[in-house]
Amino acid sequence: MIAEYRKIWEARSWLKRNEPFLPTWHAYVGYRLDLFEKLSGGATLQSLADEYGYTEDLLRSWADTGVVLGHLKEEGDRLVPSKKMLKFFSQKSDDTVGELLKELFEMHMPALMNYPEMMESNQRGRFKEDDFGKTVAATSALIEKRAFGHVLAEINAQKPNWVLDIGCGTGGYLMKLAKKMNRGTFVGVDISRDCIEEAREKAVKKQLDEKVKFYYADINTWDVPGGLFDVVMMNNLLHYYSPDARESLFSRVAELVRKKGTVIIVTPLYLEKGGRRFSAAFNSFMEAHENLYPLPRKEELIRDAEAAGFKLKDVKTVVREGSWYCMSFSKK
Repeated sequence: MIAEYRKIWEARSWLKRNEPFLPTWHAYVGYRLDLFEKLSGGATLQSLADEYGYTEDLLRSWADTGVVLGHLKEEGDRLVPSKKMLKFFSQKSDDTVGELLKELFEMHMPALMNYPEMMESNQRGRFKEDDFGKTVAATSALIEKRAFGHVLAEINAQKPNWVLDIGCGTGGYLMKLAKKMNRGTFVGVDISRDCIEEAREKAVKKQLDEKVKFYYADINTWDVPGGLFDVVMMNNLLHYYSPDARESLFSRVAELVRKKGTVIIVTPLYLEKGGRRFSAAFNSFMEAHENLYPLPRKEELIRDAEAAGFKLKDVKTVVREGSWYCMSFSKK
């Protein structure tokens, strides 16, 4: 009898551990279909189903869950989203964090759920940059907001004429730096054509296209003068390189940066104290793909940098619980 009670208790415990999943799921569906924005002025479920062709019973189930969670409130037969959900999960909001949930549900969770099959078949998936390049860039922008202060302080201290961002995405770091600094030319390079095209469009809209330049290219074959750059950034990038290839990457960067120049890296570090759970989950996603690679450990980056002629200057915490750090190196 005691064994049965323990079994039931254990089952209940695991069910309760999954309760935090429900708000995340509800927010993801709301963001993905932009339902919070569509309900922003208040609307009935019937009108929403009729206008957009949604399956009514599924929509009602989602709405009932939202009311229970406090994401939605009922005003007669109309539903209205909370200010918080409208602010953070409307597609047109400047404060949206919905792409983070999109990455979680459409990239990370499917890969993790496929682990048993992959382990039995010895076959991994393949990350599709063309499908998720913009999503990754958007979620990287959230880290960028936390890391930017560290990056700006380091670059201001260097007073650079030329700054390069390898894997620049849609150019967030460079355009913010260009607006903050009165001097310098800022150059971004990325292997995602979509990201580069979007970065160029943003630079034109912000009237920064004379100061910030973007190139669709592979850093390993990109034809650019050696020793040109005072500062080189590599942010949210290293898990696209195998541990062996990281050594070559540092060597390539050493060719591009001038003597006594600076390299800045914003990256998650594997199993660092304070962020072990996140880095373990993130690393499991990386390992599930044949074209992604394990997160770097801090000591590995220091070793590879030293082999290429760089010395560690500083390590600053960006998001401790997420194991994100900003590391800076100087060329000897």
